[in-house]
Amino acid sequence: MKLPAAVLSLAVLLLAFSLSVSHAQQGMRMTPEQRVARLKDSLALSDAQAAKLLPVFQESDKKREAAFAAAGDDRDARRAAMRSVMDTTDVKIESLLTDSQKAKYEDMKKQRMQGGQGYQRRPQTN
Repeated sequence: MKLPAAVLSLAVLLLAFSLSVSHAQQGMRMTPEQRVARLKDSLALSDAQAAKLLPVFQESDKKREAAFAAAGDDRDARRAAMRSVMDTTDVKIESLLTDSQKAKYEDMKKQRMQGGQGYQRRPQTN
C-alpha cells in the first residue's frame, strides 16, 4: 500500500511544480480579468464599469503584443510603443470613472511609477 501513496505524492509534487513553472513562464502580467477585478476592488467600480473595462484591457493586450513584435530588438521603439499603449489605455479607463475614482486611479498610477504595489523600475542609465 505504500507504493500507491508514494506515486500519488510524486504526482502531486509534479503537478505543483509544473503549475509554478507555467506561472513563471507567463511572467507577472495579470490577465485582463485579473486587472478588472483589481481595479473593481481598488476603485469600488460598479458592475457596469467593470464590464466596460474588460474589452479595454483585452484590446490593450493585443496592441501591446503587436507593438512588441513590430519593435523587434529596438528597445527605444518598444518602450515608446508601450508608453503609447499605456497612455491610450489610461485615457479609456479614466473616461469610465467618477471624479473620486479618477483621483484614486491617479494615486495608483503614481505608486506604479514609483515602483509601488509590486512594480519595480530599473535604475536609469544615462
